[in-house]
This record gives sequence, structure tokens and C-alpha cells, in this order.
Amino acid sequence: MLDIKHATLGDILTVNLTGQLNMQGCTDLGKVLDEWLATGGSNTLIDFASVTYINSAGLKLLWRHSSLANAKAGRVVLASVHGNVFQVFDISGLARLFLFANSFEDALILFRPPSEPVAPKSE
Repeated sequence: MLDIKHATLGDILTVNLTGQLNMQGCTDLGKVLDEWLATGGSNTLIDFASVTYINSAGLKLLWRHSSLANAKAGRVVLASVHGNVFQVFDISGLARLFLFANSFEDALILFRPPSEPVAPKSE
């Protein structure tokens, strides 16, 4: 079973998952992600801190969402993906296609625009 809590933070959909991201969980998560894209959203932060399992259906869903978000100039960041769950991304070769952050807070930083250089003061 997968528990999904989501909210918007500015122009970012934040999703906190708890449990297993399997076929049943993909159906529910897919609805949340598709609705976000359909309403014009494109930036998504998904927190995996409490995810204990992911299968190929979960990988496919995330890859699809990431591709659609990127096509809209959005960004998808996966936070707190550790242990066996990260191994699934790594072994499948999909780890190189995603942007990972160690924590939810670190993931939020990745959505900030780069700082503009400060022009030197003229005297």
C-alpha cells in the first residue's frame, strides 16, 4: 500500500510517499502527477524518505512524469532515495536520468534559480 500526501509550494508540487510504489500505488500516484501537469504545473518534488519498495511500474511512471515535465521546462527532483530503493534506480540504469537530493530541504534548493552575479560597484 502507498500513502500519498501532496501539496503545492509556490510552483512546486510536493509529494510525500509512504509504503510501496508498486502497480497499485502507481495508479494513485499517476492520477496526482497527471492532474498536476494538466493544470499547468511542471515542477515536482517527490520525497521517498518512507518508501520501502519500488518496482518497474514505479520506475516507468516516474520516468514518464519526468519526461513530460521536462518537455514543459519543468524539473522533477527525487528526495531521500536511499538503500534498496536507490539500488533499483541504479541497477536499472535510470539513476542517471533523475535528479536526486539527500533530503526534502536539499531538493527545494534545486528549484531555486541560480543567483545572478553581483555587478561591481562603480565609484
